[in-house]
Amino acid sequence: MMAIAKSPRSADERELVNWSLAETGGHMQVLGIGRDEDKTIQAQIDVDIAPPEALSKGPGAFRKGLRVNGIKHSAIDFVGNLNIVFFEADDLAIVSGSPGRRRRYLDILISQSNPSYLKSLQRYGQVVRQRNQLLRRIRDGIAQQDELNFWDERLAYEGSRIVRSRQIAVDGLNDHAIPAHEELSGGDALELGYAPRIYNSAVAGGESITMSHELIETEIAGSLEQVRRREISQGMTAIGPHRDDVEIAINGKSAAKFASRGQKRTIALSLKMAEVFFVGQSTGRTPVLALDDILSELDPDRRRLVLKVASESEQVLLTATEPEIVPPEFISTAKIFNITNGQVSES
Repeated sequence: MMAIAKSPRSADERELVNWSLAETGGHMQVLGIGRDEDKTIQAQIDVDIAPPEALSKGPGAFRKGLRVNGIKHSAIDFVGNLNIVFFEADDLAIVSGSPGRRRRYLDILISQSNPSYLKSLQRYGQVVRQRNQLLRRIRDGIAQQDELNFWDERLAYEGSRIVRSRQIAVDGLNDHAIPAHEELSGGDALELGYAPRIYNSAVAGGESITMSHELIETEIAGSLEQVRRREISQGMTAIGPHRDDVEIAINGKSAAKFASRGQKRTIALSLKMAEVFFVGQSTGRTPVLALDDILSELDPDRRRLVLKVASESEQVLLTATEPEIVPPEFISTAKIFNITNGQVSES
């Protein structure tokens, strides 16, 4: 495996943003340094890597630590300090996977540019869990329906913030993903539509894109009243952003049903390219772009298009198992790291 780290384009830029990768004795450290006006922020990720024979034990073989300016932070407080747009082969599931996979994609995207969104998600998740428990208690005859009023209000309030943020994100992705996809595909038309579950039935993508927090909150509250009997019977909350989806179409047809694997990969790449612009515009900082072995399944023309866009990022981390597929003009401005049996060495 080879990792190619593209450094900032000039000495001036290097003063603004830099990062390093180091590995010693099974310990890997990723260090990012950024400057916000007169303040310098250091974001550090420490990963202790178990020997190969321990990998079969699963995620427990790795220990991760997160630091900001040398101080340990929880994952939720670390989000947003070091913005990274990451692309891997599994990202095809954004197109062909479940609605939950697409919701997760949106949530990660928004959390990078707005850390308070992640806290809203956590509060909303707690409300849904408490409300589901109450629904089951009502169904079993050990609680009263009027006890739902408080949790309905909290779900509508927290849910409206999430829905509105997702609306804005999908709109922002459209601005950049559509032209990127047209260039990568040679003219195929991409369409992204947000389908929030704030009514008794799913809403067609894009219909509520201009709705305010207050209107969304009102719609959620009204819909909860309509489905209360069904929710009690099922013991599960049926309305809210935990049931949202993003509709992805290519040339007017569902991409999940009709797109080929190559078309799905192109859509996923387009979304990731749009994500770079979205995070950059939202935060004022260009994110690190991490591309995990994505060139091997692309033809030479698409490789150059992807790397052309990648080169516009301040910093890029690209992995490849076949170094020769990376164009020399990209390598000439990069640092090369070889990774063999878990050991990292700079070439």
